[in-house]
Amino acid sequence: MRPDQVQSPMPTAARLYHDGVALAGTVLPLVGVVVLGWSPAAVLGIYLVELCSVCFWTVLQVPFATKRPNNALDEGFELLGPLQAKRGGTPLPGPFPPVYLRNVPVLVTGLVLTPVVAGLGFVLFALTRPTITESVAATILLGGSVAFLSHGATTWRQYFRDGGYREHSPRSVLLTPFKSLWVVGILFVVFLALEASRALPNSRIAVIALALGKLGYEVRTRRIDRDDGRRSLFAKLYGSKRTEVDPVPIQTPDSDPVERVSMSRSVAVVDALGHGFRYGFLKLGIFVWGAVALGASAGSPGIVAAGLGLGVGFGSIRATTRYLRYGTVEYRCHPDVIVAYDTLLDEPQARMVGSDVAGATAERGLLDRLLGTETLDFEVVGADEQPSFDLIVPEDPDTEDDADESIPLSMPHLAEPTVVTDVLQLTWMLDGE
Repeated sequence: MRPDQVQSPMPTAARLYHDGVALAGTVLPLVGVVVLGWSPAAVLGIYLVELCSVCFWTVLQVPFATKRPNNALDEGFELLGPLQAKRGGTPLPGPFPPVYLRNVPVLVTGLVLTPVVAGLGFVLFALTRPTITESVAATILLGGSVAFLSHGATTWRQYFRDGGYREHSPRSVLLTPFKSLWVVGILFVVFLALEASRALPNSRIAVIALALGKLGYEVRTRRIDRDDGRRSLFAKLYGSKRTEVDPVPIQTPDSDPVERVSMSRSVAVVDALGHGFRYGFLKLGIFVWGAVALGASAGSPGIVAAGLGLGVGFGSIRATTRYLRYGTVEYRCHPDVIVAYDTLLDEPQARMVGSDVAGATAERGLLDRLLGTETLDFEVVGADEQPSFDLIVPEDPDTEDDADESIPLSMPHLAEPTVVTDVLQLTWMLDGE
C-alpha cells in the first residue's frame, strides 16, 4: 500500500471538512425538504442539475488523467484508437498538469454521451410530472448552484491541487457520471413507484426517504473508495482507478542512433488522406453512397450533401488520427534496437529489440506504388497474444505498462527499407522472400 493510501484510524478535522464540502450538494436537498419545506419537484430538479454538474466536471477532468486505460481500444477502434496508444503529454502554463493526446478518444466519448446522460435524467425528471412554479425554479437554481459549486470545489481540491489526476485514467474518470445517472434514475423510479402505490402518506415523506438514501449511498461510496480491501459493484464490472495502467517511460539507448528514418511530410499527408478516404467513403460507403443515391433519386440536394458530409466528416477524423499515429513518428535505428519516437510529443512510443525479430517483410500496396515507397513490417517473437475479456474485472488485474516489451513495428512508406534492416543486420530476411 502506498503512503498516500494509508487510512487514518479516525476521521481528522480536515477530512470532515473535505467530506462536508463534497457532500454539501447532497445534504442541501434533505435540509431543504425537512427545514424549509421544499416541494418534491424542487428536490428532484436539484438532483437533475447535480447530474448535469457531475457530467460537466467529469468531462473537464478527462484531458488531464495520467494513467493509461486498461483496455484494448487502441487495437480495435480504427477511428480514434490510434490516439490512445500515444505516449507523452503536453505541458500547460500555470497550475494545471499536462494534457494527453491519448485521452482524446475518451474525451470525445464523454462529449457525446454527456448530453445523452443529461437527456435521460431530464426524461426521468419529466416522468415525475413536476409542477414548476417561480418558487420551485428559484429553489432548483439555488440547490443546483450549491451542487455545481461543491462538485467544482471537490474537483479542484482533490483532482488538480492534490494530484488526483495521477491516480486516474480517462476511462476511470468517465465512470462517475454513469454512476450518478444510475443513482438518480433509481431515485426517480422509486419516487414514481411510491407515488403510484400510495405506500406513503404524502410525497414529502417519499422525498425525505429518497434524500436519506442518496446521502447514505454517497457516504458509503466515499468509504469504499478509501478502503483498498473493498470494491463496489461498478468497480467489479467496469474497473476503477486501481485497475488502470501506471505509465512507465520507454527505455532508450544512451548512444545516438545510427540511422533515422521517417515518412516525408508530403508522403505522410498523402497517406493520411488515403486512409481517410478509404474509411469515410469505402468502409462507410454503404451509408455515404446510400444517402447520396437516395438524395439523387428523390431530387433532394440536402440528403446528398448530408451523405457526402458524413463521408468527409468521418474521413477527416480518420485522416487526422492516421497522421498523428505515423506522420509524426521517426524511427531511430540502433544496432540492437529500434525506437519509434514521436517528434510532436517529444516522447518514445515503442521499441523493438533486434534479437526478438522473427520476420520482416517489405510490401508495396496501392499507395506505395503511387508514392514509389515500401512498407516495412516486422514480426516479433511472442507478440500474438490477444487480450482476454471477462464479465467481472479481477481483483488484481494486470496493470503493468508494456513499456519494456519488444513491440512489432510497422514502418509505412519508406523510400529505402533496407536502411533499417541493414542496421539490425536483418536484410537477409527480405532477401529470403
